[in-house]
Amino acid sequence: MDNNERIDGQAPKINFKEIIAPYLKNWYWFVLSLLIMVSLAYAYVRYSKPMYAANATILIADEANMSPEAAILEGLSENSYSDKKIEGEIQILKSRELMLEVVESLGLTTQLYSKGRINNTEIYRNKPFTVNYLNNDSIIEKAYLKFSIKILSEESFEFSRNESIPKAYMFGENVPTSLGNIILLPNLTNIKGYVGQTIEVVKEPLSQVGSRYKNRLVVSNVGKGSNIISIHLTDLVQEKATDLVNTIISTYNKNSIKEKNMVAEATANFIDDRIALMASDLSDVDRTKERFKVGNRLTDITSEAGLFLESGATNEQNLIQLQTELNTVNYMSNYLSRKDSYEALPSNLGLMDESIGKVITQYNELVIKRKALLKTSGQNNPVVVELDHQLDGLKATLGHSLDNVKNTISIKSSNLRAQEELINNRISAVPGQERQNRDIQRQQNIKETIYLYLLQKREESAISMAATPPVSKVIEPAYNSYNVVSSAKKVYFGSVLLGLLLPFGFIYLRNLLDTKIHKKTDITEALPTIPVLAQLPRIENKKALAIQENDRSVLAESFRILRTNIDYLFKKTDKQRGKVVYVTSSISGEGKTFISYNLATVYAHSNKNVLLIGADIRKPSLTDFIANTSSVGLSEYLHGDAELDEIIKPVLSFNSLDIIQSGKIPPNPAELLMDERLKTLFDTVKQNYDVIIVDTAPSMPVTDTILIGEFADRTIYVTRADYTEKSLLKFVSEVYREGKLKNVSLLINDVKTTNLGYGAKMGYGYGATAVKKKRWAIA
Repeated sequence: MDNNERIDGQAPKINFKEIIAPYLKNWYWFVLSLLIMVSLAYAYVRYSKPMYAANATILIADEANMSPEAAILEGLSENSYSDKKIEGEIQILKSRELMLEVVESLGLTTQLYSKGRINNTEIYRNKPFTVNYLNNDSIIEKAYLKFSIKILSEESFEFSRNESIPKAYMFGENVPTSLGNIILLPNLTNIKGYVGQTIEVVKEPLSQVGSRYKNRLVVSNVGKGSNIISIHLTDLVQEKATDLVNTIISTYNKNSIKEKNMVAEATANFIDDRIALMASDLSDVDRTKERFKVGNRLTDITSEAGLFLESGATNEQNLIQLQTELNTVNYMSNYLSRKDSYEALPSNLGLMDESIGKVITQYNELVIKRKALLKTSGQNNPVVVELDHQLDGLKATLGHSLDNVKNTISIKSSNLRAQEELINNRISAVPGQERQNRDIQRQQNIKETIYLYLLQKREESAISMAATPPVSKVIEPAYNSYNVVSSAKKVYFGSVLLGLLLPFGFIYLRNLLDTKIHKKTDITEALPTIPVLAQLPRIENKKALAIQENDRSVLAESFRILRTNIDYLFKKTDKQRGKVVYVTSSISGEGKTFISYNLATVYAHSNKNVLLIGADIRKPSLTDFIANTSSVGLSEYLHGDAELDEIIKPVLSFNSLDIIQSGKIPPNPAELLMDERLKTLFDTVKQNYDVIIVDTAPSMPVTDTILIGEFADRTIYVTRADYTEKSLLKFVSEVYREGKLKNVSLLINDVKTTNLGYGAKMGYGYGATAVKKKRWAIA
């Protein structure tokens, strides 16, 4: 049965006093737990290493490259583009790849520690020596190694590992380890201060060190909608924390510049290739012209057809311009066909068709966005796949546009060459040398124009790369403040909280799993309609279970209260003589015989004629209190082997107390109790005694008590604290509700003094000695 469940099905009232009572009674356990936890917290704070913090703030540059329409939509969106950009930059700053790059650049995988009595102290700046590994970097990055170095002098040291025998080496000498040979190089300015000391060297895997510092790194936006980011990191060494934060910022800016310059670098590489090719072609044309003039002995060629030349000048200039653009288109088409992967394309090539330049710009922006996404996700990411589709479409569009431009140039060139042919026909009289010279000159002009154009674009690309700004601007760099990040308050708060929770949890779980009754409220909450006559205190001295005359103990006073309550109930019935009181319980061991005997004695001490009947003929227990001086008892009377006056015996130490012992244990106790002689017995003794106390059998396992229940005036139903299961109260409720026993009242036996409520001090003023509680036992 649940602790708060009532037998009558009504919802119980919440009694906060009862809820907190178990915790208040065990207050000393809370004090002890708090003392232990706070002491442990003090020891932890006292001997733990202090942590230092490094903080920096940076401003993320706001690249104003949105169209007016996008700016309008930006203002309507809850998650603006700038917010997403800031969040993306925060994730980049917190990324594992960036931290690994920083750790590797600072050389934090190998740490030196100066051994102390309790804690080892890390040596960060003024290291006595450096460790060089001769094995491959790929192996060193993943390996773990730990060894000790005892510096003997500025030239020698002792090497030991895993409690092995130390071996002496010279600085600069190869030292064999599990990672291959290593070399220790002394720092001459620092090593003097470490002579005679033992230095512990720990080499950790790069990924492990990076993950540790990544978990310590806190990157956050200083406010919603702000483009200022705060970077916070803690470490045992202040200088290391500062260097880590500042290096994170510098590496982040360096990588961002590198990403921005990808397009410019691709353009510069393309231009350099074209310049080298044009320089070679131009040299060939110059050498051809030189050979032509030398071979024909020409120094100054005068035009014999000046008029025609003037008319063809414009036509020739247009041909040169178209040829230049055609070469650019051809080179761009060849460059595009050679790029199988998604790489940036050259931009700002000066094509007359502006749509091609816009497509190239859009393509390069998507390439940069794709590379940024691949840093934090795989190629199968839906966003990356979508970008791939867009890039393929743009590449196809760009190819079609270049083909269209090429066709247009071809048509224009055909028209111009047709005009050129007409001009050439008109100057047919011009000597062959002049025509050859003009062809060579035209080729020379075309190559020279393209060469000068490419030189101009290379300078523009170089200027663009040099002027690329970083993504962030440092507002406040990290610096060595040496302010300890104190966790003492948190540790003490946690210790106090744990010190309270441990005893609270133990007491709560114990009460939650407890299925026994302990005090009066456990019964009144479950059986609110059945009265509780009294609570009998627990007696530690088992030899004092019988009440003596003029007894002033707490137990005696409790039974006098029980007697008074029973008399009060009988006053309502106006019955002054022959009052029959049954004493029963649910199961054996709840103390009904103990209560029957002592209740009979307190009535006898009040000058009442009392008869105590041992009606539990299955397991007689009255002999534990009164020696059996008769050979016959209730069993013999019911069987017809004895008469009533033979079984009634006086108790020698009392003047007005008689007893009927149970007699021998019969084979058929239930049938005997159904005999009419039992009714005759009660009718007779009611005439001769004021009170008849009947010690009956337990009501739940056997039916004896219910069979004879009709002869009782009142029934005292005994329960025992810390013994009776709460589930047994359902049987009590059933007996009471169905009227199987008359006028049932409850009695709680063996209650701890602390659970008696106001009765806990009932011995005060009567000469009783309070029972001392064992202070270190949880009640």
